[in-house]
Amino acid sequence: MDNKYSLLIADDDEITREGIRKYLLRQFPCIESVWTARDGLEAYELFEQKHPEIVFTDIAMPRCDGLELIQTLHQNGYSPKVVIISAHENFSYAQNAVRLGVGDYLIKPILPAQIKQITQKLLDEIIQHDTFLNNINEMMNKYQKNLPILRERFFHSILHEELSGERILEKARLVDLDLTGKSYTVAVLKVRAHAQEYQSEAEQFANFFPAVIDTVFPPEIRVYHRMLGSSDEVLILVSDDPDTNRLFRAANASLNKFLASAKKYTGLLVSGALGRQYNSAEGIRSSYREAVNTLLSDVGQPADSIRNYEDISPNLDQEFRMDSELERNLLQSVKYQSYSHCLELIDRMAEQAASFDNVKLEYIKTYFLKLTVLILRELQVTYAEKADLPVHFDGLFATEDLESCLSWFKLFICNVVSRYQKLNQEKGHSLVNRAKHIISDHIADSSFNIDDVASVLYISSNYLRQIFRQQSGESFVEYLTRIRMEKALKLLQDPAAKLKIQEIAEQTGFNNQRYFSVCFKKYYGKTPTEVRGN
Repeated sequence: MDNKYSLLIADDDEITREGIRKYLLRQFPCIESVWTARDGLEAYELFEQKHPEIVFTDIAMPRCDGLELIQTLHQNGYSPKVVIISAHENFSYAQNAVRLGVGDYLIKPILPAQIKQITQKLLDEIIQHDTFLNNINEMMNKYQKNLPILRERFFHSILHEELSGERILEKARLVDLDLTGKSYTVAVLKVRAHAQEYQSEAEQFANFFPAVIDTVFPPEIRVYHRMLGSSDEVLILVSDDPDTNRLFRAANASLNKFLASAKKYTGLLVSGALGRQYNSAEGIRSSYREAVNTLLSDVGQPADSIRNYEDISPNLDQEFRMDSELERNLLQSVKYQSYSHCLELIDRMAEQAASFDNVKLEYIKTYFLKLTVLILRELQVTYAEKADLPVHFDGLFATEDLESCLSWFKLFICNVVSRYQKLNQEKGHSLVNRAKHIISDHIADSSFNIDDVASVLYISSNYLRQIFRQQSGESFVEYLTRIRMEKALKLLQDPAAKLKIQEIAEQTGFNNQRYFSVCFKKYYGKTPTEVRGN
């Protein structure tokens, strides 16, 4: 193992802390240093200097106890792996430890095998998390290399897909663009050239445009542009001024200035069209369609002029789009639905993509790359280091047709669904077991309910209710009733207990003896008195 790790042991008992320190150094070659402290204050000072990955801390220490140490670490932005050490079991301590995210709890005297097992488990988690972060960094590096393609795909999506304004701004942020504004419009520019001169003049236009665009438009208008094809330039104009009339006038003046400059300095004849102005990013697609149709209807107009949508009656054509609701459905389905359900959604996406013959494969691959990144990020947010999932993006980049691209994405989704199913089951099993322990400690509390358990576990009552039935096969109320009835029956049948029925009722969470008797008979078919009489 190449990586080296360090630990901190906080315990006021010198024999305990030295014993653990020597044992860890002897058993784990990857542990380079183990520091020790006599109390929480000394431990915190050492932590700030050394930043160990793992902390073993006693609960009861002078000046600052173990729980106060953990709270101080968290308040200052530190989150090491923590193991609580205690001389006795105490439920309230355990509850507080759970709230603070402590994963392990050791009771003195500690067996060496316990220390070894817990330390190995924590080291494995740290190594797994480090590996996952390396994979994410590698993925993000590849993402940055593909940013030009992602931005091209982004422009294609906002011009051709029916998206809400909020969704457009969200997609823009994913490719490091800021489209927030108060008014929007779209212009399309096209080079006019003879067939024999088309290629050279298109290249000349592509070089001239970015060199002068920033000098043509006023600073209050932000311009985002992309070449579509070899000679069509699309401009998205964004202003922080909500007055669409001012945007209209400024856009026309700037575009006409650009066309005049292109003609004067390069001899290029460029025509252009401007769509209507909108107060939401949602209007970008409509403005683009209006500009395109305006440009198509400019027969007989001067080649070096700008036309506005208001000058013509547009004919709307069918355009490529992907269903954004279908995408959101898939992003949610991978968490809780079966693979076959996710496969149906992907097949519907495939049908949409295949229905447009003019869509570049690069757009499709970039689309599924974006979905893959979003799904991996959500998995990481939900399960942190446990979410490690190797993804070979080179396989996606190497695909040469829609079918192979979809095959790669389907395999990825299969792996994601399997990982979610496993992690969801593990999480549910652990939470239900902890819930049952909490219930057993509060069985005599008549007001105790599922909300109390959920608050201790820091989850919602509805979620606990759902996973409780999934994991145990019975509802929370059914389980609580059963263990109360089983305890009551045991006390009634124990001659050594010598408890009154009222006392048994109180010990099993019933304030009223008569109500207890009714519930008991309903459950067992006999009254408490009849059971005791037998």
